[in-house]
Amino acid sequence: MRSTLRGVGLLAILALAGVAWTVHAQSSGAGNPLVGAWKVAEFRDASGTISNPQPGLYVFARQHYSFARIQGTRPLPDYPSNDKATDADKVAVFNALYLNTGTYSVTGNTLATKAMVAKSKFAIGGAGNQYEFAVTGNTLTLTQKPSGAVMKLTRLE
Repeated sequence: MRSTLRGVGLLAILALAGVAWTVHAQSSGAGNPLVGAWKVAEFRDASGTISNPQPGLYVFARQHYSFARIQGTRPLPDYPSNDKATDADKVAVFNALYLNTGTYSVTGNTLATKAMVAKSKFAIGGAGNQYEFAVTGNTLTLTQKPSGAVMKLTRLE
C-alpha cells in the first residue's frame, strides 16, 4: 500500500513538474523560433540584392517585435547635431531609416505584424504586414507579402 502511495505521489510530482515546465516554456517564448535578436544580413527586392547591407536589428519577444534598419547601401548621412543640421540633412536621414515596432502573431510559417510605433503614421494600425518565414539553423528568412522582398537575418541571441 505504501509503495502504491509513493508511486502515485511520484507521478503527481512529475505531472506538476511537466505542467510547470510547459507554462514556463509558453510564457518565455520557448518553442517560438523567432524569439531573439537578429542582424540583417541580406536584402533582396525588385531592384536587386544587397549582400552587405547597412546595420539592421530585428528583435522578437514573446508577443512584441522591434525592427530598425538603415536602408540601402550607404551609411547614415553625417551631420554634427540636430540643431546644426539642415532640413536636407534631416530628410536624408529620415529616408534612410526603417523603424517599426509593435505586436505580432504567427500562424504556421506566416508572420503578421501590427505596428504600434513607426517612422511614418500610415504604418501604424491598419492591416500591418505579412511575411512568410523560415528558420534554418541561425538564419531567418522573411519574405514580405505581397511584394516578394526577401530579407535574410542572422541570429545574434
